[in-house]
Parts: sequence; C-alpha cells; structure tokens
Amino acid sequence: MEAKSTGASRRSAWRAALDLLRGRAGRVRAHPDAFDFGGEHGALTLQLEKTLGAVDFLAHVDKQLRFLYVSDASLRFIGYRREYLQTVTLHELVPSGETQALDSLIARAAESGRVERATLHLMKSLTYPIAVELRVVASPHAGAAGFAISAFDVSAWRATEERLTYELHSDRMTGLANALALAGAVKRAQEQADADGTGAALLLVDLDDYQRVNRALGYDAGDQLLRETARRLEALVSADETLARVTSDEFAILVRAGTRELAAQQAEALGRRFMTAVQQPYAVDGQPVHLSASVGVALYPDPAHDSDASGYYDQLLRRADQALSQAKASGSNTLAFHTAHADPADAERLKLEADLYDGVRNGEFSLHFQPITSSHSRGVVGVEALIRWHHPVHGFVPPSTFIPLAESIGLINYLGNWVLKIACMQLMQWDAQGIVLQYVAVNVSPQQFRDPRFTQNVRDALALTGVDPSRLVFEITESLLMQDPAHAKVLLEDLTTIGIRFAVDDFGTGYSSLAYLQRFPLAKLKIDRSFVENLLTSRNDRAIVSAVVGLAQTLELELVAEGVETEAQRELLTSMGCDHIQGWLVCKALPSDELAKRFEDRVLHLHEAASAAAA
Repeated sequence: MEAKSTGASRRSAWRAALDLLRGRAGRVRAHPDAFDFGGEHGALTLQLEKTLGAVDFLAHVDKQLRFLYVSDASLRFIGYRREYLQTVTLHELVPSGETQALDSLIARAAESGRVERATLHLMKSLTYPIAVELRVVASPHAGAAGFAISAFDVSAWRATEERLTYELHSDRMTGLANALALAGAVKRAQEQADADGTGAALLLVDLDDYQRVNRALGYDAGDQLLRETARRLEALVSADETLARVTSDEFAILVRAGTRELAAQQAEALGRRFMTAVQQPYAVDGQPVHLSASVGVALYPDPAHDSDASGYYDQLLRRADQALSQAKASGSNTLAFHTAHADPADAERLKLEADLYDGVRNGEFSLHFQPITSSHSRGVVGVEALIRWHHPVHGFVPPSTFIPLAESIGLINYLGNWVLKIACMQLMQWDAQGIVLQYVAVNVSPQQFRDPRFTQNVRDALALTGVDPSRLVFEITESLLMQDPAHAKVLLEDLTTIGIRFAVDDFGTGYSSLAYLQRFPLAKLKIDRSFVENLLTSRNDRAIVSAVVGLAQTLELELVAEGVETEAQRELLTSMGCDHIQGWLVCKALPSDELAKRFEDRVLHLHEAASAAAA
C-alpha cells in the first residue's frame, strides 16, 4: 500500500472512525467474539469499514493489548490473518526493541485521556518492519477498558526525510560529513565536555598549494585527488571521531578524550598520521602527484575563553582556523596548536605572553622527571625531563599551552637550554646521592634544532656539569628529521661523535620509514602512547607495535613504550619484545626530590645493569 498523506483529511477520517468505534463499543453489552461482526452489528461494521479507507491500520485492544477489533483494511495492510491476531497481542506486532516505547505510549494515553502518538514500527507479515505513526487513545470496548489504536504508513516519508537529512549533512563529492554536520557534532562534544569535565580537539587539515593541481591537470583530476584524500583520512579515524570536508581542499576531524591534555596528545598523533598519509604519492592517469598538508589544532575547553560568553560554541572552529593559518605561515607540512598568539586581538594572549617572561625572570619553571624502566626487571634505567610552569595565579599551566607560545615569541631556545643544564645537573646530584641512572632524556624543539648555536650550547652544558655525553639522550620527532634531512644528518652525526644518543619520540605517528631510519645515527625509538592505549583491544595497534618492535630489533635500536598504564599492557609489550616502558604504571612525572624519595622508600629501584655500568 502506498503511503498516504498524514494531513487534515487523514485526521478527520481517523476521528470519524474513532467515533464509530466508540458507538459500536457502546452498543455491545456482552463480550462476544472480538472478531465476529455479524448479526445486529453488521450494518455498523459496514459503515465503519467504509470510513476506514483513509486509515492504514485501526484496531481496538483491551488493557492487556489483546485485539478486540481489527478492520479488514488493517488486515490487508499488516499482512496477517484474523485468526492469527486472535492469538497474539499488540506487543507481538512491534520489534522487540520497541516494546518499551509502545508501553510508554500506552501509559501516556491511559494517564492523559487524550490522543497520544509516536513513530514506531509494525512487523509486516512477520518479516520486515514498516514505519508508522501510531496513535492511541483510551476507549472502552464492550464495557471493558481498552484503547483505540490507529497507524498511518510513514515509511515513504521517513525514507525521504532520511535521504534529505543525509544530503543536508553530507558532502556530495566525498561522502563525508559536511560543515553543517560538523557544527552539530562540535556543539554536542562541547556540551558533553562541559557536563563531564572531559576534553575535545578540532583539527583542520588543508592541502598545501592544492590549486596548482587544478591549474595543471584540470578540475576533474583535482576532484579525484580530493576523493582519494578523503579515503586516506577516513582509514585513520576511529568510530567515535568525526571526519568532515568543510571547504574545497580542507578537512576537519573532531576528537573526544577523557581530558584536554589527552585530547591534545591524540590530536597531535592523529594530525601527524594525516600529514604522512597525504605525503604518499597519488596517481592521476598514470602520472604521480605529490602533495603535503598543514594541520591546525584547537583544544576544548580553552582556559583563555569564558564558556559563558556569547557565541562560545562557535569559537572552536575559528581557533582551529587560526592555528591552521599559523601552521601555513611556518611552511608547508606543518602542525600547529592554537595559542592566544594566533589571535592578535586577544588580550589574554598578551597577558600570558607577559606572564611567560615574568615566569622566566621569577623562576616559576621547574623540571619533573618520569622514570623509564626495564620491562623485564622493572628497574629504572633513566628518566625523561619534562618542563613545568607553576603560574602564581593559575597554578600549573599545561605544556601544550605555554610551549607553542614560547616558540612563537622566541623563548623556546632559552627554556630548552635551561632544561638541558638543569637536567644534567640533576643527574650529577643523584649520582652523589647514590641514585646512578644510565641516562636522562631531554626533548629538543624544532627551533632549538635549527639554531646554529645548538651544538655549542650542548657542549657548554656538558662542560658546565661534567656529565658524560653518553648519559644524555635527545628526544626528537620524526617530522623534525624530515623538515631538512641533510641538516639533521650532519647535526646528529656531529653530536653522536661525542657520545650523545638520539631517540625518535612518538614513533609511528609520522613517516615510520625504514629508509629514513637507516639514514640517521639513532639509538632509540619511543612507541607513541596512542598505540599503547588500545593495545589490548585493537588488532591494528598490536600489528603496528609488532612491526615497530621488529624494525627496532633489525636496526639494533632500543625501544621504549610510552603511556603504559596497566600491568596487562606491560606484560603484552614485554612478550612482544619491547625493552623499556614509561608511564603511570611505574610512576608519574615527579619533582626531583619526590622521585629521590621513591628510591629511598624502595618504591623504585635501579636496574642492575645501570649500577654495574656506574661501578
């Protein structure tokens, strides 16, 4: 039966049928066979059936939802024989998952005394559900309480609605969500973050100089590359992340996480994977095409913005766009987080910048150290030095907030050199306390790496503190190595010559290529925490970690897994061949005195090889 209009004509027809139903029920004094419409009720029945032409399904049920009356038109619509309906209730005609919704509808009708309605499904011919608008009103039958039930076929209307909704929220070229769908998802994520105290991140991925493809190869080729890019990005996102195409060559990804800090970590890892995916060669009519992408990231909540301010929910996309502009200003194939600096009109940025200078002058920065342990002995082999800023008013400011700002205003080299010297001094101080570690790991920013004075600054720090260069490990990212491979190779070889070792941080989120690993004198790989987080449940992450382990063993590189939080993760990583672990399972990052006390209290112990090497 074709779907009928649910307009005024249907409503009036249903009202007329309902009046006839009530009239028939009032004339029945006994409780005869519910499906026997002969005898004195024949004329009324014929009149009722004639009136039901505009109603797809109409019936009368008792309080237990057993059928007392079903029209002939209803039987044709629903596809059941009258004898079958004598043995079942209305519950059996709806899918099991909608039984509760049906009971709720019946309860509302019983309580209100008015017509109540809901969109549910009726099982047609015991085979497939059909969408209907179900209307229920309390109506006695043969002196017994019950309900008059009607249903109108809305399946065609629902199919049209779903198609229009899909088209309204989908990008026609790629099949991804569009900007309208993204806006709704962003607002829902922000509302959830406000309610639960969780975090979110919005990434904007823009193809660098994409228009040159249109100019050189034509718009059809450009569209083909966009569709291929969408497929590549879609393969990297998880089910709870939202991927959308928002403009011609710009894509957006919404990430949700337990905290703002976790959202930042996941966003950076995901952004670098996107950049790597885009860098893989494309092919258009047999011709190779090479692209790169820039990524801008904005985090939620943003401490610099008032969540009660007007238009607050519309700000995240704007901040992500500002971060993207900042990334593009730094050159192609770059990732940048939004900072207050990205908004020249933002007074908070100026205040934070001034506070950062004051923090340097007032000694508000400190180092925390997170142990790195042997996955077998659980003994500590080294520590990673992590900078912290304790603001006199705001308390601890996340590194994801102040490090990009320090980079943008030229303070990162000063802070980096300070971290290097303090870390080396602390290593020597622990030596004097009998806590002899194999090494301390220090992160090196891209700006430090590009600074012509970097090598001399390192030599000065070693001379000042007396630390053996072999006990110093510099952690660098894959993208840093590939920004200028020739310069990176020379610098690494220069510092490796004096004994310093290099570790690739967040390995697996960037190029992860055997070819580039062989080009540089590296000593360690650090498996990114994003792979460890779902290691127990994700076959893909286990496969990636297994491949990294094999790669490290082939090249004789030490392996460190970051973000290990459970014993099950440690056991699996150990069985897979991972040398060392780092994470909250062992110990969070602590100030130097608190970490020393952990050794004194025997909560932590040194790896035996470390003690032997020191002796």
